[in-house]
Amino acid sequence: MSSLLNRFSKCQLSTNQLILLVALYFTLVFNFPFLKEVTTTVLALDDFNLLFLATVPVLAFNLCTILFSLFSARPMLKPVLIGLTLISSLVFYAKVSYGVVFDYGMIQNSAETHTAEALSYLNWHVAAFFLFTGVLPAAFILLVKIKHYPRLKSLVSRIKLVATSILSILIIAALFYPNYASVGRNNRQLQKSSVPFQYLVDSFKYTRDQYFTEPRSFKTLDSHPSLNNTDVKHKKVIVMVLGETARAQNFSYNGYGKPTNQATEKYKLISFEHMFSCGTATAVSVPCMFSALTRSSFDNLDAEYEQNLVDLVSLAGVDVLWVDNNGCKGVCERVPTINIDVKSNNPLCDGEYCLDEVLLEPLQEKLANLSAPTTLVVLHMIGSHGPTYFRRYPSETRPFKDDCQRSDIQNCSPESLLNTYDNTIAYTDLVLSKVIASLNALPQDVQPSMLYVSDHGESLGESGAYLHGFPYAFAPEEQKHIPLLAWFPEQRSPYIDTACLQDQAKRDTFSHDNIFHSMLGMLNVHSTQYDKELDMFAKCMQTPSQEGMRLTQLQN
Repeated sequence: MSSLLNRFSKCQLSTNQLILLVALYFTLVFNFPFLKEVTTTVLALDDFNLLFLATVPVLAFNLCTILFSLFSARPMLKPVLIGLTLISSLVFYAKVSYGVVFDYGMIQNSAETHTAEALSYLNWHVAAFFLFTGVLPAAFILLVKIKHYPRLKSLVSRIKLVATSILSILIIAALFYPNYASVGRNNRQLQKSSVPFQYLVDSFKYTRDQYFTEPRSFKTLDSHPSLNNTDVKHKKVIVMVLGETARAQNFSYNGYGKPTNQATEKYKLISFEHMFSCGTATAVSVPCMFSALTRSSFDNLDAEYEQNLVDLVSLAGVDVLWVDNNGCKGVCERVPTINIDVKSNNPLCDGEYCLDEVLLEPLQEKLANLSAPTTLVVLHMIGSHGPTYFRRYPSETRPFKDDCQRSDIQNCSPESLLNTYDNTIAYTDLVLSKVIASLNALPQDVQPSMLYVSDHGESLGESGAYLHGFPYAFAPEEQKHIPLLAWFPEQRSPYIDTACLQDQAKRDTFSHDNIFHSMLGMLNVHSTQYDKELDMFAKCMQTPSQEGMRLTQLQN
């Protein structure tokens, strides 16, 4: 290694030569996935032009040359090129290993990721990859000697370089613009693989939105929501369990061949088989499902500065408690919240993460001290968060033994990776069974129910894709199709027709758009923001008179 570094230090290049060399490296290495995707897309056309295809790397090379030339001033050149090389190496690794692209959503998700989660991605595989594709090229840029020329001569030389690149781009555009326009319009996802342009543009947008936008005033959607207590003899308790990275197809309730839901099967949960997420990352999906906005109109900044579901029901008089093991993305800021301390002495915690059974103690304490007619407890799980799936369940509770105890999941066998992930689902099911058992133990004058819904799904190597966070427009089904489970004990839930709900859950399609309105309906909160058409329980709800009659029948 030292001899290689010595060779680097003996090299001498002009500024233009260094720019061209780094541009070529970015084109052939970091943009290899982009060029491969373009090639596959173009060759799949019925009528394709090979000359057009040949211009794509030339175009990428010239765009990189222009970009790097913007930072060619002596104090800036090396730091900028080194920084872009190191960052691009990590982006390149995420793309070739997991299929992840760094668009706006992924930039936001990365910025809001806590340290332990970020460190979970570190392993020998990524370290070696980063060393060879990032650190060594960066070391070359650092050590190579730059030939310096008079400023005027250097400026003229740079102008010629940029002018040549611009001319090349104009010639390509003149000859092949219809081809680029057609392929670009019909395959918008291709641009998201271009390095470093996509992550630079979206990083700029994220920084602008977070730090340089005008301060907003908080928007009150409904200043007078009200709680309709039709049954003063019975308290109502709803536990909403917010899952993480669980995909519907790995739940036995949805026809999966492996027994991932044995712990709760005795409780006869209702599975909504056609449920879809608002986004493919927690930073989008969690605020979205608690917002009155639908997926098509959702904007993170809008949602951040207006009332959400827990704000409204709390204002209406519902006793709300949020217990968090994963970060609430701003949703719980204005309601009572218990944040699980991963550094506590709790045996369920290891200093970086806590197993989800840690949520049970605060839940049981709340259930033992019910003080309001209606209570909502939100339990936010860490669930099946990857890539360290093996850290999401105790080793003694894993039903699928041949699992993969490593974070570079792309190097696991498909069978062992699936076993590891399925163990997380089985453990989630175990926690849900304990939540239900706690609710079942409540006095008979309490009407308990539970709703479990995941924030998004997960890719486990299908079509070469791993993890989540892909742009929604072309994210695979595995990242969008999520589980939704509901528990209404029939003897204690006269307000819901469970047979009706079971039929609806098998037949109809729902999404996170329905959560806001369905929870308002379950909690009997009257609000101007409520839309009965989006309430997935409304058609199966009993009217107050029907509810009273049914309760009398059940008691007799």
